[in-house]
Amino acid sequence: MTTESTATATSTPPILTGLQSALPSPLLSKILTSGILLIGSGGIGCELLKNLALSGFRHVEVVDLDTIDVSNLNRQFLFRARHVGMPKCKVASEAALAMVPPYSSPDGNNSNSNEAAYIPHHGNVLDNSKFNVPYLQQFALVLNALDNITARRRVNRLCLAAGIPLIEAGTAGYLGQVTVIHKSAGVECYECQVKATQKVYPICTIRSTPSMPVHCVVWGKELYKLCFGGKVEESMLFEDEESLRAEKEGAAEEADAEGKTDTEKSTDVSTNNMESAGEKSTYMDQVHNLRALMDIGNDVPQSKDEHHESNLRIAAKEALTALFATEINKQIGMNRYKTAEKVPVPISSQDLDTCTNVDGIPPTQRADYAPTEIWTPADCLVEMVSCFIHVSNASSPPLPEFDKDDEMAMRFVTAACNLRQYVFQIEPNQSLYDAKGIAGNIIPAIATTNAIVAGLQVLQAFHILKCQLEFGDNKEEVGAGIKKACRYTYCLREKTRKGYLLQPTQLPAPNPNCFVCRNAIISLALNTKEWTLEMLLARVIKKELGFGAPTVLVGGDIVYEEGDDIDPEEYAANLPKKLVDLPSGGVGHGAVFGVEDFSQDLEVEISVTHKDEWFITVEGDDGAKKEVKPDDREESEKFEIGGKKPVAAAPTKSAADGVSSEKDKTDSKDDDSIEVMDVEPVDKPSVTDGNSNNAADDADSDIEVIEVSTPRPAAASAANGSLSPSRVPLKKRRLDWDRDDQNVDEAKKSKTDEGVEVIEIE
Repeated sequence: MTTESTATATSTPPILTGLQSALPSPLLSKILTSGILLIGSGGIGCELLKNLALSGFRHVEVVDLDTIDVSNLNRQFLFRARHVGMPKCKVASEAALAMVPPYSSPDGNNSNSNEAAYIPHHGNVLDNSKFNVPYLQQFALVLNALDNITARRRVNRLCLAAGIPLIEAGTAGYLGQVTVIHKSAGVECYECQVKATQKVYPICTIRSTPSMPVHCVVWGKELYKLCFGGKVEESMLFEDEESLRAEKEGAAEEADAEGKTDTEKSTDVSTNNMESAGEKSTYMDQVHNLRALMDIGNDVPQSKDEHHESNLRIAAKEALTALFATEINKQIGMNRYKTAEKVPVPISSQDLDTCTNVDGIPPTQRADYAPTEIWTPADCLVEMVSCFIHVSNASSPPLPEFDKDDEMAMRFVTAACNLRQYVFQIEPNQSLYDAKGIAGNIIPAIATTNAIVAGLQVLQAFHILKCQLEFGDNKEEVGAGIKKACRYTYCLREKTRKGYLLQPTQLPAPNPNCFVCRNAIISLALNTKEWTLEMLLARVIKKELGFGAPTVLVGGDIVYEEGDDIDPEEYAANLPKKLVDLPSGGVGHGAVFGVEDFSQDLEVEISVTHKDEWFITVEGDDGAKKEVKPDDREESEKFEIGGKKPVAAAPTKSAADGVSSEKDKTDSKDDDSIEVMDVEPVDKPSVTDGNSNNAADDADSDIEVIEVSTPRPAAASAANGSLSPSRVPLKKRRLDWDRDDQNVDEAKKSKTDEGVEVIEIE
């Protein structure tokens, strides 16, 4: 053996010898020295960190806003019970760093720069003061493991502006997607395709702190599983004494192992969380009794006498009282909701008494029943009791799994959902029709799918680093190499005709109408005489289009601007003005105005159509479709983007200020437990936990997907007045800044395409 080969053998850890055999030596060195940015350390993120560490990546930074919850422990394997309440990125980085194999450079260069470093950043990737273009430009590539559209848009735009390759991935049940987005590769960007309004919600939110109707629908489905399912333990609401005791003892043992004193245990947030998690709920005994009376899970069928229905009603009342009153009071007594905006209100005893009222008529059995009506708490209780009686009297057991097409199951879930909403004061309540639309699109998380797509992401990273190594600083050549070497890969549930479960395809071309990477125009319909500039900023420009620090230009003049060096009072007078009353002629029917965001190197033109009446298409009982006028929102609050159905999105308190709301924080978590898809999957599989073509959205299920309008409208109507511009328009100022900082042509090139939307659930 030569001296050179001996040095190489001794310097390469055994775990990397396989990579050394498969990859050229220069590429392995590139892997060992390249900086990687990982955004998200939840389901996919944990798998990615493990893969990166064991593949030899030694310089990784991890960004995540979330903290560890008990519900994460069964899938996100880098976390333990003692970590509950701690930042995910910190714990995951430490765990992954411990996996990085030691390495001594063959050339003897073992400086500090070669030491492994996994650096966590507990923060929101939407924070432009820290996570901006200069920050991204220090990395060789970016890996996304996010679960919401807002954060994905942000990362997509930052990577395009910085010219850094982005590897997107996501999962939806058994489906998964991985793709590569790069400015110079001539491929689609994340926003080239219309995104299904997908959502991912943590189990702890579903169980304890719901804030949206969809949370309550999911909870109702889990209650169905608890009451009627063949395997009661599969419900997230199920508890037994043994598991609770083991969970509590495990937390105590781990605290002892860390040498904590009793005082430290009492103040430690993770210990307190585990103590709370170990508390037995008040409803399990009553639910078991109710299941027994309905003959669910009984080895020997029970005999039913004339008192059976009366006993069943009493058992139903006890179970529902425990679920909607006793358990809520217990949680309130534990100060679980001391920081909540609204303290839950248990269902009243007067309403609960209707459970034993034999004269109560379920709303679905009334002559004037309509599937769009909203039930009162008493109606919901009577409906749920009727479901229990129906199952008890049926000759065959209920479906073990919820099916939105099963009438009884849908009635039960609708009633449970609305009772949950009444308790937590969540509006609007759901009709059976509304609840069915939400309940039919919930996908459980599959941990192994996360592992598969994370592995595919690292393989794509190898291709990207190889291209960077081969072509150096030649961006065009690197982009061409990435386009040729990388693939958009689908993880399928069913095999293809050739027997494959992984299907790679070429990276798709960009959408010529994408307003992010192709400067296309967007069409927007709304009531220009009712909408104010403040409403437009909060609901459309920031929430739907994802602008962080927008500048609005009407007739070439700035009517609103945000930024670190901008006085917020300068344009404050324009915020309450109606769109038609804005300076420079206003924004009325046929107008085109511009929106720019220098922080994301993003600009778009919006073509406006005035609209004051709205109609939606519904299907009647006879199957015929007709146009009807919706009555659930004020006409003045509706809008549509790209010609889709009306959207009525309630603004968050902080939206106008560009600050993430609490809901945004929840949505930017990567701890997926439950995912909701508002659009049925199409031929092209979609993914979301990591990132894919049908990403999870934030907010409620009413929010419509953004579409890009294809035709560019005729020139806007001329502005009737003009603002004496005291400031130079942003476009010119941008060019001035570019000349100071870098070549103008390079700055203009800072847009490109990426395109992946991912879906993930946990």
